[in-house]
Amino acid sequence: MNNNYLGTASFAAVILYLFYVFVSAVAVQYIFSGVAALLLFFSLFKMSPLNRSVILLLLLIGSSLFYFYDTNYIEVLTSFGENMNLLALFLLIPLLGILMSESGYLQALQAYFLEREKRHASHPYRMGFLLTASMGSILNLGSMPLVYNIGYESFSSFENKRFVMMLLRAFGFCMLWSPYFINVGLILSLYNISWIHIGGPGLVLALIYAMCIPLFFRQTVFQNERRVINQQTQVEDIKTVKHRLMMLGGFVLVLLTLSFAAESLFSISMLASVSLIALFLPVIWSACTGNSRTYIQSGLQHIRNSFGRLYNEIGIFITAGFFGEALSLSGAGEWLSTMMLKGSGGIIPVLILMLIATAVALAFVGIHPVIIVLGFGSSLQPAHFGVEPAFMGLMLLTAWMMAVQLSPFSGSVLMASNLMKETPWTVIRKNVPFIAVMTVVMTTVLSVMEWSGLL
Repeated sequence: MNNNYLGTASFAAVILYLFYVFVSAVAVQYIFSGVAALLLFFSLFKMSPLNRSVILLLLLIGSSLFYFYDTNYIEVLTSFGENMNLLALFLLIPLLGILMSESGYLQALQAYFLEREKRHASHPYRMGFLLTASMGSILNLGSMPLVYNIGYESFSSFENKRFVMMLLRAFGFCMLWSPYFINVGLILSLYNISWIHIGGPGLVLALIYAMCIPLFFRQTVFQNERRVINQQTQVEDIKTVKHRLMMLGGFVLVLLTLSFAAESLFSISMLASVSLIALFLPVIWSACTGNSRTYIQSGLQHIRNSFGRLYNEIGIFITAGFFGEALSLSGAGEWLSTMMLKGSGGIIPVLILMLIATAVALAFVGIHPVIIVLGFGSSLQPAHFGVEPAFMGLMLLTAWMMAVQLSPFSGSVLMASNLMKETPWTVIRKNVPFIAVMTVVMTTVLSVMEWSGLL
């Protein structure tokens, strides 16, 4: 089927899901779950052989479990729509980036740094980290090439591969706390907790993580490093740049305020709140600023092309929901919890290390972190280990962040590999010492948080 039709179908399913959040009509649930099943079917034809094999294996295991436990067809159908909240976040968040780009806000940010370099000493790596840590918290993976392009055009001089490695590590900062990230949304959904429960502690973990990054800066050295050198050009209209930067600040402030207000006012999950705001706020903002035509054109283009770009993630999210529902019917969760409890001896640091090591190993051989974390999250019940859901959630977030940075199949590593013009294995090899130390640091901090009653 044509990718444009499948992209439109993806967004139609997401819109129906958001409608279902407010009006729990089972007919609507059946429709978006059926569409999700069709999207999964068509995504299989586009996946790599490895991903297709993993997905088919999970579908086979899930189908066998549904059959063994004599599950009715309606429950099987709705399991395909179980992760529609994650799909909504993944498809709608890019609309925020489109609005920022079409309104000239990102170009203004680039011009600001270009002008700033004429008056202040250049700190490209520090600014690259700060830009990724802030913009990435909202724009997800799309922030990496965006910040790279801003740096490439605005910073006078930097080492290309070292700069990209800094962006990759800064991306990990966002994954520990941002409510606009898929992994945080999945944890909130799995343990039925509010972002308030993990946002603060997650940000503390992220800040400690950030403080460790400079310690590895000098050791991050690549062979055949390429130094980027730019000639400084004149910014034509500094007043326009300042105005657009103020508008960007206003947009981000409104975005954050509405996201938390919608969650509280409508008593909906943070995932649904963020997705809803990402859908409507850019439309309203562009209309108020006289930029609606260009935004709508770009937004429609994004919708039509979404399946062609994101078929892999779409298939994985839908399969993970299907498999998770099937797994919940079995005793696998109780068995895995018992095995982890015995293996760790009930010692929290050992449990954390086991989770991180298992997640990294599975991600390294090609299992997507969504499937890994959903499998663990569906199986490991906090009460079984005598810990709070927020603590279990932060353990899984930490494991996810580590796994993503050492997986040759993760989007962030592949993006860094492309920007560096290096193989994914080279990127991973250079990052192993950093992740090894961070594993010890994060294990220690999480253990102290649990022992002191902070979680």
